[in-house]
Amino acid sequence: MEEEGMRIKRMDQIKDDPAKVEDLLKKGTLGNKLGLLRAMGPDHAGRVKVGQAILTELLSRHRRIDHREHPLMIGYFSNLGFEVAHLNTGDGDMKGGTTSVERKEDDFMDSLFDDRWLRQLGAMREEAEHSYLIITKSYEDIKSEVHERGVSEQVLTGFVAALCAVGYTPLFVPDKWDAAVIVRKIMDKIDDDTARLYVPRPRSPKATEYRNAIIEALPKVGIKTRRKIVEAFPSLADLTGASVEDLSAIEGIGKKTAERIHEILHAK
Repeated sequence: MEEEGMRIKRMDQIKDDPAKVEDLLKKGTLGNKLGLLRAMGPDHAGRVKVGQAILTELLSRHRRIDHREHPLMIGYFSNLGFEVAHLNTGDGDMKGGTTSVERKEDDFMDSLFDDRWLRQLGAMREEAEHSYLIITKSYEDIKSEVHERGVSEQVLTGFVAALCAVGYTPLFVPDKWDAAVIVRKIMDKIDDDTARLYVPRPRSPKATEYRNAIIEALPKVGIKTRRKIVEAFPSLADLTGASVEDLSAIEGIGKKTAERIHEILHAK
């Protein structure tokens, strides 16, 4: 509450200073802009400009939360600038730009025995370039529930390991507000288009090592998938000549990923 009071006081100091308002609109987060709008009140002369800046950012991000989500999560994400909307299978529970996030809580245990959820995660990976799984429950609480249901703990650890193996390492964040902030921050990091992945250059590299590094830099391509690609298309020249259908025929590459890879290989 004390921190919230400090934020309100800060916005009260900014709202009547045009230079500070302009600076916040250029450099501030969406939350800062929403806070400024609330501080201005309905009759403030700068309210329209701030509102337009917020609308522009929302339209560019188009961040949404599914209307069937928990009411508390809907409230938190709405405060973070997310639109409440109907999301389809494959979109996850939260979606923004190229990112989708699936959230689980009390229903995480049910997912241990439901193949439909795994297919849903597969669909989400096909629809989004970046996809994540967040659990708003502690791992200790889930283990306790496993014991209460008489399920072997090995079932749980095996399931979590399987999720990690297919690229869905669960983020266990028990506090719902913290989870919402983390999801928003993930989308912020992805939206800013800053390259953060460093692929070290091998010493005395061979031509095939350069080829492998280039292929592994493609979306959703790890070592295993790269090997399958190289089996089908031994050279980069062969790969660039592959059609979307050729790429999607490779195990581990769906149609959406194939289309994205084809687009990258033929970008001008």
